[in-house]
Amino acid sequence: MRLWLPDLPGTLGRVAAAIGRADGDVIGIEILERGAGMAIDELTVVLPDEVTHETLILEVAKVEGVAIEDVHDVAPGRPDQSVLALEVAARIMESPAVDRARTACEAVRGMLESDWCVVVVDGHDEPLASSGEVPDLAWLAAFIEGAGHLSDDAAHEHTPSDMAWARLRDAGATIVCGRLKGAFRLRERRHLTLIARIVAAAVGESPNS
Repeated sequence: MRLWLPDLPGTLGRVAAAIGRADGDVIGIEILERGAGMAIDELTVVLPDEVTHETLILEVAKVEGVAIEDVHDVAPGRPDQSVLALEVAARIMESPAVDRARTACEAVRGMLESDWCVVVVDGHDEPLASSGEVPDLAWLAAFIEGAGHLSDDAAHEHTPSDMAWARLRDAGATIVCGRLKGAFRLRERRHLTLIARIVAAAVGESPNS
């Protein structure tokens, strides 16, 4: 459950109480972004089988100042993003060298719950690796070139919210993800930037070679 809520003491407690009224149990909280007096939090909630998403939404929506961005199911036992990022790094480094770019796309796609993920190599007509239904590569290449002057930290302010990207430093390539449901938030983008550093080292100095 992804929420916008006032960044004030007690707000999260009121949300937790509302979830409790729906017979839900909060088992994980992650702060995705903060600013302008608001916080964007992602809560992992366990619900009894007989309780629907709608019941949960109705209770949480009663909390003053809270807006619900997204509610969806996740796999049982799914760890938080920080642990997932470590698992992704481990999967990449444990893969055979020739499979690391593909493994990175698959693992990052799962970590960020993206619809697709691709490694685009500068000046090449084909991706180094991809997972999911990737948009037109020529369009992606043009997007990457147009956004190339932005730092990774600033990219989220000047690019579409449904896309996240990070340069593979010194490797002449970029890893790009997209999803239709739910904007990428600052914490997710920073995780992608860190993973990109690992991918760059894992696939070698230049994927063009």
